[in-house]
Amino acid sequence: MTGLDTILESIRKDGQESADVILQKAKQEADEISARGLEDAQLRREEILRDAPQQAQDAADRVLSSAHREQRRILLTARQALIQETLEAAESSLFDLPDEEYFTVLLGLAAKRALPQKGELVLGSRDFARMPANFAKKLQEALPQGAELTVAEKPNPAIDGGFLLLYGGIEENCTFRALFDDKREELQDLTNQILFAD
Repeated sequence: MTGLDTILESIRKDGQESADVILQKAKQEADEISARGLEDAQLRREEILRDAPQQAQDAADRVLSSAHREQRRILLTARQALIQETLEAAESSLFDLPDEEYFTVLLGLAAKRALPQKGELVLGSRDFARMPANFAKKLQEALPQGAELTVAEKPNPAIDGGFLLLYGGIEENCTFRALFDDKREELQDLTNQILFAD
């Protein structure tokens, strides 16, 4: 073997030894990284398993809370619809009264709403047509002292139940619709208490 071959062989041997050392070191680092990765994965797995019941409970609580809110919303909507239907039925029931009872209600309403002065009571077309012959007389008898109302000679077709009171240029709307609208909140509260008393 010549001197050059010896030098080349020495360089090759040194290179191989260096490569072996580097490979050995890389393999050792890879094994350490792999071991740390497995350890981290195991810790993370244990953390997930430890936290999973609480996370599941939190998710279940959120779903349950949302379901309760939706249930309350649906119940409130149903209650409001039922209250509205009840109020509409109460208003409609006034129209279904026999004539004598219906006009007794009008007399009571007129006595309550009349001012202590002269005025005119205006009925709707339907009520005007079925008005009892003695209604004007009974009206005067029902009024408080100082109040005087005459029944208008012509009906107002816009009135559907109840009446208007006219005092000069001042009009007081005593139609059933206006009276119900005026007392709507109070009637809703009362209906709610009656229908849903706990």
